[in-house]
Amino acid sequence: TDLSWAKVYEFSRAFTPPSALPPDPETRINISPSRLRRKSEPDSMVWETLPVMFADGRVDRPGEAIWPFLPVYSEGCLPMNKQGRLISTANARLRTEGAPFAPTFMGAWRTGLRVVVLVSWFYEFDSRVRPQIPYAVFPLDSPFWMMAGLARWTKGPDGNKSLTVAIVTVDPNDVLQSVGHHRSPALLRSTKEAVCWMRGEHAEAQSLLRPYRNDLMGVEAVPMGIKIPGNQSVDLPSPLTGRS
Repeated sequence: TDLSWAKVYEFSRAFTPPSALPPDPETRINISPSRLRRKSEPDSMVWETLPVMFADGRVDRPGEAIWPFLPVYSEGCLPMNKQGRLISTANARLRTEGAPFAPTFMGAWRTGLRVVVLVSWFYEFDSRVRPQIPYAVFPLDSPFWMMAGLARWTKGPDGNKSLTVAIVTVDPNDVLQSVGHHRSPALLRSTKEAVCWMRGEHAEAQSLLRPYRNDLMGVEAVPMGIKIPGNQSVDLPSPLTGRS
């Protein structure tokens, strides 16, 4: 991601900026969910954040949120099951029946924050082949994606209050299916939709969670090195490096 908060607010007046902007997010080309480098060594923890925007009174406030979502029962730590295995909370899958999300995320859906995650592009991997081929997926009508996210405030790893986030996922469109992927981030189609996601009623917000338009999504194969979590030393193709 290579984002300037000033440019985000310049892109659309639908967003209401605060009186002062925080520092811009660090430029990174490869962001993975927070992880243990070595499972048996807690000190090898690598915490990752994503740029987000959330409603704060009349302001649409920018910030950064720990990824993945940290549930109530895992204050300051990655969630684990009773067997001590990590539980994946990076994504909140939209369900087609019953409650819209798994119980882990329903508290955030009912009473927590609906946030917008902002990234220049994201990566998907073709599951039909071995080794899986990585692709960058980028918008053709905007300088950045606006992803629907569910968040909650919690005690962060440093003991301070931190925002944590899960990216909502939906069925893929034809473009993502063509590169062998079975899910998609819930991509908001306009800044007006982004504001509605943050501030609208539940039914209205849920109606925004659907596959993205095929004609406004681009894909580009990228080097295998992008599959290494946190690897920033990858030579990306010009369709990506030329984006600003």
